[in-house]
Amino acid sequence: MKNLLTKTVCLTQAISATMHVQCRANNTGERMMDTHTWDVRQALCRILDSRMRRRFKPFDVADWSASSVIFAPHPDDETLGCGGVSAKKLASGVEVRFVFVTDGAASHRRLISPEELRSRRESEALEAVHRLGASSESVTFLRFPDAEASHHIHAITKAFVPLLERWRPQSVFVTHAKDPPSDHIAVNAAVRAALRWHGRPLTVFEYPVWYWYHWPWVRPAGDLPGMWRTTLRQTVKTVAGLRALSALNTLVPIGEFLDVKRHALAAHVSQTQRPEDKDDWQTLSDLSSGEFVARLLADHEVFTRYRVNF
Repeated sequence: MKNLLTKTVCLTQAISATMHVQCRANNTGERMMDTHTWDVRQALCRILDSRMRRRFKPFDVADWSASSVIFAPHPDDETLGCGGVSAKKLASGVEVRFVFVTDGAASHRRLISPEELRSRRESEALEAVHRLGASSESVTFLRFPDAEASHHIHAITKAFVPLLERWRPQSVFVTHAKDPPSDHIAVNAAVRAALRWHGRPLTVFEYPVWYWYHWPWVRPAGDLPGMWRTTLRQTVKTVAGLRALSALNTLVPIGEFLDVKRHALAAHVSQTQRPEDKDDWQTLSDLSSGEFVARLLADHEVFTRYRVNF
């Protein structure tokens, strides 16, 4: 009962703060939270992080030495979700492969042709992987249409199976089943189906990316138009961050490789830099005034770890 009461209180505070901020933004055009709301958010973030550090398990020796395949729905997910772990594995000589599932051509579809953006994002992905410490030979592009993975789950699964059979990894990394974007959910479903076909024992690490797009990690005020709705929905689904304490179970410090991760993310130029002649080109730092990226560039990465086919 005490646990339920705590969750209810925190969720109520989250929704109240979210609606308070949005109401102020709508009525007065203000884009900053008052000092009290900011202090509450910061305090809750520290509490959540502290609990995760205490409750979650670290990688063991076998996790660090296990060969891995990183499944990324889009170029940049590999770095945002598990770039630090990938860099540390690669620095230790562990085999890490990267599979980019969609072509990423829908991120700025109104401002650039899909063909040009597809080419750019593949070049950026290769550079990011190089900065993490891997070679071009470790990269596979499947080129399914961006934003349409949910319509191709069976085909994606069929593409995954021979890769798993050929490489026989000891672990795989994939976007979390609770990540909101449909492409992320679809790729997770395809990986799970492919692993059943594969049949060999291995460890799965599901990494959150857009999962973090909720209060208190991000604020709804000062965000891109319409994104406050995403924040509010995700805040409710995650019980204002409390659900992470049960949905996730592994925390890995990556402080020594955080600069490598930042450098790799910067390689995704189309997602991190605004062209001089395109003022309406949105970047990752535009989301929640940079708080979303800040969360993903913390000194640790978290996962849901489980074993399959044992």
